[in-house]
Amino acid sequence: FSTWMYRIALNVAISHLRHLELRRRHDAVPLDDALHDVADGNAADPEQEQRLRLLQGIIARQPPLDRALLLLYLEERSQREIAEILGITESNVSTKIGRLKQRIRDEL
Repeated sequence: FSTWMYRIALNVAISHLRHLELRRRHDAVPLDDALHDVADGNAADPEQEQRLRLLQGIIARQPPLDRALLLLYLEERSQREIAEILGITESNVSTKIGRLKQRIRDEL
């Protein structure tokens, strides 16, 4: 009986943590919007200005290829165009963009 009760408690706790994580993600400013704000130089308030400076610093610390990739992504170039410009495959572009976004999220 105690194992069964422990498992129920564990499942409830996991469900609660998932719910909190989904809420946190929903409430957060989407990364794409924040990146476009950096590219455009837009900042509505001091807090947002601070986040933009932080994001600019994170981007500046990325390797040159990743910075170029991000710049082309922010220019809303297609994956095919980015691949041709940088001399990499389209699937590599997709993978690198995903990893770059995750790295930026982790640092924020």
